[in-house]
Amino acid sequence: MKRYLIIFITLLFFPLQTSWSEDIRSIKTIAIIPFDNLSGENYSINFNDFLYDYFKREKLNLVNKDELEQFFIKRRIRNIRSISRSTIRALGKALSADAIIIGSINELSGDENPNVDLDVQMIDTLDSSIIWMNAVSISGDDFATFLDIGKISSIEKLVKIAVKDLFKGLPEDFDGKKEKNTDLPPFEIVQTRFYPKVVKGSNETGLMVEFREIACKPRQIYALVDDMKIPLISDGGNWFTGSFQSPGVEGTYILKLHAYGESDTPYIFDAMASLVVDNTPPLIDITLHNAFISPDNDGVNDHAVFFPDLLATDLLKAWSFEITDKDGKTIRSAEGGEELPCRLLWRGENNDFKQVNNGIYLCQLFVEDKAGHEVSTDKVMVVVDRNTPEIEIVLEKIEKDIISFDVTCNNISKIVEWSISIYNQNDECLSTFGGKQDLPSTLNCALNNSIDDKKEKFFYSLAVRDVAGNMLNVERQLTKLYEPDEIVEEKKDLEWVDDF
Repeated sequence: MKRYLIIFITLLFFPLQTSWSEDIRSIKTIAIIPFDNLSGENYSINFNDFLYDYFKREKLNLVNKDELEQFFIKRRIRNIRSISRSTIRALGKALSADAIIIGSINELSGDENPNVDLDVQMIDTLDSSIIWMNAVSISGDDFATFLDIGKISSIEKLVKIAVKDLFKGLPEDFDGKKEKNTDLPPFEIVQTRFYPKVVKGSNETGLMVEFREIACKPRQIYALVDDMKIPLISDGGNWFTGSFQSPGVEGTYILKLHAYGESDTPYIFDAMASLVVDNTPPLIDITLHNAFISPDNDGVNDHAVFFPDLLATDLLKAWSFEITDKDGKTIRSAEGGEELPCRLLWRGENNDFKQVNNGIYLCQLFVEDKAGHEVSTDKVMVVVDRNTPEIEIVLEKIEKDIISFDVTCNNISKIVEWSISIYNQNDECLSTFGGKQDLPSTLNCALNNSIDDKKEKFFYSLAVRDVAGNMLNVERQLTKLYEPDEIVEEKKDLEWVDDF
């Protein structure tokens, strides 16, 4: 599997030539690049010495190992996987190499049954295309016959066989198999960069182009975006820069470069980068679980949970989340980058991780996309309530066979579950009430016999839970007697009499 992956990657960066002509060139001198060890194992044998020994026996003209090493040291190349097309072309020119041999060691193990797995490509230094490729995978058991006779147990011997098999299909003559191309640019485009990469329509946009010199530097580079041709300015080094007004219509625009060498020969580089014009602000929402919380670590409604949601595909730059008190002061905040969090938890703490006071708090999500659009959600309300409900039951009146009680509740949060039992002074339960809704303001009990309303006493027990999770339990509490408010006699204003 690794072998085919390496071949695929190589083909991706070094496309095959598929057209031939009568204008041909021969492959006479070869540079052998040390094989890349992908096996992840350390081994004692020097595999690359086996390669040089093989090619010497085949009497092929090789680039000197020391000269090749100095070439890589000068360009600070330590990993062969980082070799670019321009490096291959520069290597060919500097060391007079027509092609390079590059490959990988996928497996090289020297156990009782040694295994060797290799792949190789030969790449033309003129245009970095693949001339030839091969792969081999063998083990010591492959040579065993009856009773394991012939089995190879020496890793050195197996490597020699693998190298021979790997290159046995290498053609002796490449004449007539490569097209000579004299129109290749004398420089390479290393990278291109829009800044920013995502913009609003008709906004100022910058562009940077880095090149690498092979034979000469580019004299002039033009950037083509949509129907605009933008001249870029050299910084005197390896960069050309410029700026322009982005297209007004939303979409993705592909950059093309026209570069001119010393002889005014034009070279075209297609699909070097893309610019996204985004005229649509992000669509966001936030939902809340537990709008009433009692962060007292009792395991019931200790935190509020927010779920941010990006409703349409967009490229975000940053997000922030704020919780403010009723006066607009920021109590708690959080922020992040390009990805919205899956959820946000608030445990009733401020930015110093201290518990906030009971009350109402407003929460809001803010988002900025890479084009610069800033949007926010509507504010959502969270109530922090750690107080247990305050319930008072008062005997209001007794009429014939009905006794009435007033129920008052002082609580921030709504009551969602309750149960109240009324008892007489003989500890007999007169009635039990309950429900999963808010408390009623009046409770009426039926009486089976007459009582002396001036002497009779009543008691109540209750269990109440509010939406924030606070609980109140009371056992055999004496009801209060109804006391009407005093009527204050209104004082008449003194009549003013004009007396002349």
